Amino acid sequence: MRTATPHFVLLVTASPARTTRRRSDAERNASDSPGSLGHARLGIVVTKKIGSAPVRNRIKRLCRECFRLWPDFLPDGVDLVVIARNGAGELGLADVQAEWSRARSAVLKRCAAVLRGAIAQKGAESAT
Repeated sequence: MRTATPHFVLLVTASPARTTRRRSDAERNASDSPGSLGHARLGIVVTKKIGSAPVRNRIKRLCRECFRLWPDFLPDGVDLVVIARNGAGELGLADVQAEWSRARSAVLKRCAAVLRGAIAQKGAESAT
């Protein structure tokens, strides 16, 4: 699910369950459901259209720092993919935090919907 700000697009998805080996359905348990990773994850996309490599790297550093400084921005088990738009290279950390703050309520609504959908999908898969 997508939320747009002037300089970023924020996509929210449920974290996939991770296993170290293949298991049969009988061995699976509730901790294998989507969204059960235990922490939120961040992915950042900055295309070459945005600027030179130092500009793109700075945008990624700012997004990672904002995510690190705000540990409760997302609930556990959610992935956030940030897509930078034109003009993002001119922002400072305070500007990134302000944009994310304005988008937070919409992002949290989408997180709730994504997690509900992931749980419903897991329930439908286990019923078959």
